[in-house]
Amino acid sequence: MKSIEQKHNPGLGRNFFIIISIIAALAVSGCTKKDESKGQGARTGGEPVQQALEVAVITVASESVPVTSETTGKTESYRDVEIRAQVTGTLLRRSYVEGDIVKKGDLLFQIDTTPFQTAVNQAKALVSQRQASVNKADRDIKRLEPLLAEKAVAQKEYDDAVSSKEEAQASLESANAALQQAEINLNYTNIAAPISGITGKALKDEGSLVSAGSDSLLTKIHQIDPIYVNYSTSDTEYLIRLKELNEKAILVPDQGKFNVELTLSDGSIYPKMGKLNFREIQVDPQTGTMQSRAEFDNPDSVLVPNQFVRVTMKGAVRPNTILVPQRAVQQSQAGHYVYVVNPEGKAEQRMVNVGDWVGDNWIIESGLSSGDVVIVDGTIKIQPGAQVKTVPYTNTTSATPATASAPAASGAPAADNK
Repeated sequence: MKSIEQKHNPGLGRNFFIIISIIAALAVSGCTKKDESKGQGARTGGEPVQQALEVAVITVASESVPVTSETTGKTESYRDVEIRAQVTGTLLRRSYVEGDIVKKGDLLFQIDTTPFQTAVNQAKALVSQRQASVNKADRDIKRLEPLLAEKAVAQKEYDDAVSSKEEAQASLESANAALQQAEINLNYTNIAAPISGITGKALKDEGSLVSAGSDSLLTKIHQIDPIYVNYSTSDTEYLIRLKELNEKAILVPDQGKFNVELTLSDGSIYPKMGKLNFREIQVDPQTGTMQSRAEFDNPDSVLVPNQFVRVTMKGAVRPNTILVPQRAVQQSQAGHYVYVVNPEGKAEQRMVNVGDWVGDNWIIESGLSSGDVVIVDGTIKIQPGAQVKTVPYTNTTSATPATASAPAASGAPAADNK
């Protein structure tokens, strides 16, 4: 039979032999690996080697942290001046463009001067008449004086001449006052800008009769360089800050000269920093807030009255403060906690008390000390007591990074928190 099979399929025996040889080799290899594994287990006592987990850490340190306070504010003109008619007359023309910037002294309106010029002329004529009466009285007195010395005239006649001069002098002074008032009224017909600023809408048109009464308002001028920003602080925040100040938990600038930053409605930061220049000393009973005001230079008229802005007070600092990234702080039913690396290189859970946020960091009020190594990334995959391998944490998103680096850095990239 064997000869027949070989005769009909001469490669069958050779292929069968090759397959059997491959199976045998695989079996031997498997046994060898199994034996090596057993040998290793025997060398380690039968337990697998625990791999240290790689985590990104920071070494915390005390530092001075800026203290900011944010609230909503509203812009207000530095000065709002009402332009009113001081005399009654016909408005001849408006000499400005509504909404334009005018300089102090620029002509805004002109009232018909004709009746007022006539009044000035009449007053001048009356002054001349009164001056003539005074001059006549002087001549009378000078004529009577030598005659009185020679007793050629009665004392009463001389006294009457003196009294006439006094009356004429008083009438002259009255006439001069009337002339001065007439000239003032004439000057009032030219209405000029008392300050530099932006003009408002004209409330009277050319040809209108204007008066010095209750309907005398012609327009307004708004001075907006500099410009004010009004904002309020709650009495609760005031008390909190006062307590921190008394306990020296925060330090404020000398003489309370805080810097004030504005965030506009489009999210942009106003390029010029303002100064706090007024703070109300009492609480508004209706709102429970204290009013404050800051002053800003506004040469390009970026700010206009009645804009809503975000106000940030800057200048105070919180000394000896420890910061950690927010992602390093976790919360349980017992409270907030972080993982720290102990001297044995193991993860240790530490309960902490947290305060305010500073950028992407959290203020740690208690629970950590300078020099503690805090795990920032990799906390999800570790347990208390786990052996860890540290690499320095690099914050690529926060504008306010926490302090310092980690010891024993291997130079590998920081691990993600996963």
